[in-house]
Amino acid sequence: MNVVTLEHIKRFAFEQLWPLRDPITEHTALAHDFGMAGHDGKEFMEAYASRFCVDLDVFDWVEYFGPEAGGADPFGLIAYLFKRFVLGKPARELVDLPEITLGHLVRCANLGKWQPPN
Repeated sequence: MNVVTLEHIKRFAFEQLWPLRDPITEHTALAHDFGMAGHDGKEFMEAYASRFCVDLDVFDWVEYFGPEAGGADPFGLIAYLFKRFVLGKPARELVDLPEITLGHLVRCANLGKWQPPN
């Protein structure tokens, strides 16, 4: 069995997503740092599971990435955008979603199955 490293996950994230301005570490989070949400998160996790042979049977993408934007409350969206871009609050302070970090993806890839983050 090959050991999956943070470098493997970082390369995969850059292939699937986009580069970040901030340094990428094991604490970099998919939703909060990459800005991944909704169905994009589901598709990323499916590609991750396929590439690294991770069983996602117990993974619920809505829990970690939120529902697809079509069901969003428009007033909540306006409030979020105001707080985020006018007041400058970080996304992780505004959205109550558990974080999936790159370090956690490394651990799950080496286990071969999804486990919720602590």
